[in-house]
Amino acid sequence: ETFEFGTSPKMDVRFDDGNAGPGNETGISDHVLNTVSTDSVTYKTYLRSEANLDEAASAKSVRSRSELASLSPELVRRSIDVLRPYVQPRRLERIDRVLGRRTRHARFLFENPSNPSNVWACLRTLDSFGIQYVDVIVHSDSYKGKAAVNQKRGMRTAMGSAMWMTIRQFGSIDEAVRSLREEEGCLIYASDL
Repeated sequence: ETFEFGTSPKMDVRFDDGNAGPGNETGISDHVLNTVSTDSVTYKTYLRSEANLDEAASAKSVRSRSELASLSPELVRRSIDVLRPYVQPRRLERIDRVLGRRTRHARFLFENPSNPSNVWACLRTLDSFGIQYVDVIVHSDSYKGKAAVNQKRGMRTAMGSAMWMTIRQFGSIDEAVRSLREEEGCLIYASDL
């Protein structure tokens, strides 16, 4: 038995258990996606759907951050007071200790990361150093080919997994830089790795 992995090395229909995965968000199953040409209408429809998902994720991320930031300190304090009796004292001490070590003096911005495993590793490292804020730019047009689009899709999933950090997703570099400079007052230093 031989297998061809040339166009989609991480996708093999033999292992498709029928569960809805990230690829099914677009309405085009991974099996169908891996059998169509990149010049086909189906594939182009898939890319448009992916771009729409990226834009929606970016808008939701920015909106969620704005909604949280708009809560009054009094409302936050009262909410914590209501929930406090349901959390064990040992857990509360740990939460306070960890939050006390977080820094707001540095944040990281990733632009179009290509490998979700690397993004997740970076997030774990930043979390271990007490970095609270991370921003990501996902510009859909920068991802070409099936493998790259699948990696971007996986990166979007990895970003949602970092539940203890404050992560925003932007749809463009202009939007991210404007927000960081004008709204947050950040100085921006760049590195290309």
